[in-house]
Amino acid sequence: MIENLKIRFVRKPQNLNEVLASIHGEWANRIEIQSRKALTEVEYDEFASAPLADREWLAGLGGYLEGSGRRVVEVTAPNRTTLYVDPSGSTYGRYVGLRVD
Repeated sequence: MIENLKIRFVRKPQNLNEVLASIHGEWANRIEIQSRKALTEVEYDEFASAPLADREWLAGLGGYLEGSGRRVVEVTAPNRTTLYVDPSGSTYGRYVGLRVD
């Protein structure tokens, strides 16, 4: 499903704080949610603290859409901010983004 959302992506962030603090990043007006991953709060916090660690559930997903935009994995957890991850075919959070309005 292609959606017109403003997502701010950060390339190879060390942790979620880097994503949250970044004012410079890539913008994609279109994203295709290729997969959704629901995590527990503990799993989310683990991912957010080390997005560059390998995770099999990201393997082979992501990449650029024809024209512009990205294919992403939507990552959710209770009481946490939704993340949009483009691993660009790898097994780590190569690009991690947040929705900005």
